[in-house]
Amino acid sequence: MKYNRFFLLNLSLIALIFIVGYRCELETDNPNNLLEEGLSVTAFTPMVNGAEGALVRAYGNILAPYSTASDEMIWIGSRDAWQQLNFGNVSNPNNEFTDAAYFYVNEARFWADDVIKRGLEFKSDPAYDNDGELVRAYVYGAIIYIVIADMFDDFVVDSSKSEAGSPVGAANMVNLYDTAIGYLKEALALSAGFTGEINALIARAEFSKGVWAKINPVNTSDPLVRSSAAVTAARQALSTLSPDFAYLLQTDAKAPETVGALDIAGEVNSRLEMRLSNEYIIPEGPRPAAVKDGDPATTISLNDPIDNKPSPALYRLVRAFTEPNLYPDYPVVSAREMHLIIAEDALARGDNATFTEHINALRALDKLSPYSGQVEAKDLLIHSRRVNLFLQGRRIADHYRFNHPSTYWLANTDATTSPGALFPITISEIQANPNIQ
Repeated sequence: MKYNRFFLLNLSLIALIFIVGYRCELETDNPNNLLEEGLSVTAFTPMVNGAEGALVRAYGNILAPYSTASDEMIWIGSRDAWQQLNFGNVSNPNNEFTDAAYFYVNEARFWADDVIKRGLEFKSDPAYDNDGELVRAYVYGAIIYIVIADMFDDFVVDSSKSEAGSPVGAANMVNLYDTAIGYLKEALALSAGFTGEINALIARAEFSKGVWAKINPVNTSDPLVRSSAAVTAARQALSTLSPDFAYLLQTDAKAPETVGALDIAGEVNSRLEMRLSNEYIIPEGPRPAAVKDGDPATTISLNDPIDNKPSPALYRLVRAFTEPNLYPDYPVVSAREMHLIIAEDALARGDNATFTEHINALRALDKLSPYSGQVEAKDLLIHSRRVNLFLQGRRIADHYRFNHPSTYWLANTDATTSPGALFPITISEIQANPNIQ
């Protein structure tokens, strides 16, 4: 797998051709004989762009098995491995689609770390003027570490192209959030104009660390996350950014290399291996009904628990995912998630006033009626997370901690018999890596 050289060449190609709008000059005596050792500071921007391209590809490809294993999607195609994920068999290292996504995820992780390391080395070059690019590299590295910790029970994080790394270990996966937070704090120290987005990502990482603790082991009796660090960062982000901001990983037909072979958009919007599930949408064949008519009532099956009408937040996310077909943008963090983080922390502390303030700020974005005790606060929180974080890689953990299993999970599958189970180190890594028993 990663111990072959082909993927490094592939990353280098991405770095050179990913849609960038930048001009790069490589200083070399023989342009037909380029070696890694010959890369100079002038190559740093394309390298960071390559890290971005690898991240986008990894994100779209790991979202496919993750969302299929939740209640957000349902299997309708011909490939049994997708069906097994939909049924709740998440821990099988031989699942071909989890295995395929593992390649992309580890590629993005390795390349982000390598680009950060090179950026720090380039800082000693008199020609270095790239703190903005180093900020981007730190952000991309942080995102992939968060995704790995959110979605895997174990992982191999190595620093060498030629030597196999060792598994992190299930008990140590939570430390990957600390790596992400460390990267983001380094980015914050360098950044003058991206601080809101960085604080939002810090809030996400700190909060996700709390969610991890609630499913390792699963604690359904006390599922709510309290995190003062997440709340502080979330408040800073909200004070800086627009009221409904979202940080997106963008895909584009001009850079098809960033999509990958089995990304969620291709599998759902094109191949039709899965579709969005009845839990969320009104289906019309393999697609959501009437998504382009502007009316959530014709598309969305999940109603707001107070106004008893189809969720406008969910409608916008469904439309944003389906209309671009192969090239949607992937939300990574948003103002909506900041309100959810603050609201959940407040509810966990018994601070009903702050919970109400932020759940209503969230509802106001969709012109929904204010909350004033009409339903149980925890039930409203769960619903608000479902519709505002749809297809964003959060749902399986919420299935576990809130004791709301997917309607598609079978009684004898991992998700049911071993609550808290996520993706394993997959078979390609196991077979290639002598450090895995």
